[in-house]
Amino acid sequence: MEIKKEITLNPVLVCAPFGRDGETLADLLHSAGYHAQVHPNLRVLVDEIGERVGSILVTEEALTLSGVLGEALALQPPWSDIPVLLLISRQKSGRFPVDGLVGRTLIEITNVVLLERPLGARSLLSAVEVALRNRQRQFALRDQMELLAQSHEALEAKVQERSAELEQEVAQRSRAEAALRQSQKMEAVGQLTGGIAHDFNNMLTGVIGSLDIMRRRIASHRLEDLDRFMDAAAASANRAAGLTQRLLAFSRRQSLDAKPTDINGLVASLEQLIRGSLDERVQLQFVLDPHLPRAVVDVNQLENALLNLAINARDAMPEGGRLTIETSAVDLDEACADERYGTAVGAYVIVAVSDTGVGMPPDVLEKVFDPFFTTKPLGQGTGLGLSMVYGFARQSGGQVRIHSQPGAGSTVKIYLPATEAGAVVEPPVEGSAPHGDGQRVLVVEDDPAVRMLVREVLEELGYMAVEAAEPHAAIPLLASSTPFDLLISDVGLPGMNGRELAEIARSYRPELPILFITGYAENAAIRAAFLGTNMSMVTKPFRLDDLAAKVSEMITRR
Repeated sequence: MEIKKEITLNPVLVCAPFGRDGETLADLLHSAGYHAQVHPNLRVLVDEIGERVGSILVTEEALTLSGVLGEALALQPPWSDIPVLLLISRQKSGRFPVDGLVGRTLIEITNVVLLERPLGARSLLSAVEVALRNRQRQFALRDQMELLAQSHEALEAKVQERSAELEQEVAQRSRAEAALRQSQKMEAVGQLTGGIAHDFNNMLTGVIGSLDIMRRRIASHRLEDLDRFMDAAAASANRAAGLTQRLLAFSRRQSLDAKPTDINGLVASLEQLIRGSLDERVQLQFVLDPHLPRAVVDVNQLENALLNLAINARDAMPEGGRLTIETSAVDLDEACADERYGTAVGAYVIVAVSDTGVGMPPDVLEKVFDPFFTTKPLGQGTGLGLSMVYGFARQSGGQVRIHSQPGAGSTVKIYLPATEAGAVVEPPVEGSAPHGDGQRVLVVEDDPAVRMLVREVLEELGYMAVEAAEPHAAIPLLASSTPFDLLISDVGLPGMNGRELAEIARSYRPELPILFITGYAENAAIRAAFLGTNMSMVTKPFRLDDLAAKVSEMITRR
């Protein structure tokens, strides 16, 4: 019989304890070219079990130690299942023994072949060859599993290497994006310098120049026509204040006085003002929904927004065209509000401003709400118009959407929260604030110029002003027995803010009215939480008449 060499290298472990059975079996295997090892009992045999073993050949007489062989084979690695050849004799009944040690062995060992004695040499060698070939396939499986493990390790190493490379690439990209954002910020600052600073310089020139002329004329006793220069200085200062409000609106930090408003009435009241800002070749059209609900909005800010949009529309129609202002209402469900508009679910009033002008390409359209972005020449635009509109709408709890195509005009839609509440009727404006009657007002302001102006207007109106430059100077006055009818405090003070000072004041004087003045305009939500009972606020810059009216209102209310 021809036996392949590769299966003869693995030993066959033989255990046949009776007589010379072991030697006889080993001699037969040796004669056929197999490597056989004879062991006197299973305990010695199992000590020799290792990965190189090709097969195990035992007789049933060797199964005197229950479980020894099964326990040893159970410790094999996952790929290994050593073939076991068990020589047994048929019982007198003609059946093989399936109980006792043989039966337990059949249960414990998974890869076992029963060989009936007496057994011819050829049959035994054939069974051994089959067992060794089976074992050879297990070795091949082992090699494949090792290769697979090596491939897995190599793949893991490659993944880790690539992950490290990706992390490095992401870090580099993040640094590049941060550098780009910084560059864009610097570009925005440059645009701010070119637009805002240009406009501010013009306004400051009007203020400083008018004051210088007034100073010269007063020094030379030429008092005629001073009103003209006063008006010019005031107009320039008011323009600067308006620009500041636009900056605050862009940042969504201006103080809003939102209230239920008749939007149709507001739009109609702007007709003359809008017509006056348009070219004669631009037609103005209003399409107002007669069933429009009221909207919660700051009237002044909406007026400014509509005027900004009207001026933008005018500039987009150099050859003339049609400007349409339209109002409508819409209910946004959850999907529509989140996905398309990025705002809350609910009812909204829409104010749309449309023109038939040149329109905008997509690359311009995607940047129109960016701060300081403008398509106008240097000095002719600050880039805050649409940013201001967007900031105002978002702060009001609404949204802005713009649609435009080159050559087909543009439409800007402002979404404002609708309400069923009635419109607030503004009280008639008095010609001048009522004068005081010696009431004492404590003024806490760290800016000397502002403190001086507030004191002067209070004394001019008949009030008695007591000044404090910081909270620590004001607290002893509040704790004293000196009567005060009103506390006027700046919000941003050294050491503590105005609200903290107000809490201390109320601990001494629970009914004391408090008026805050601030140059850092906060958003409406913060303002509502900031103010307590019998507290109010005016925002810098303010007209002295407005301050006087607010002081009179709070003292009279007391």
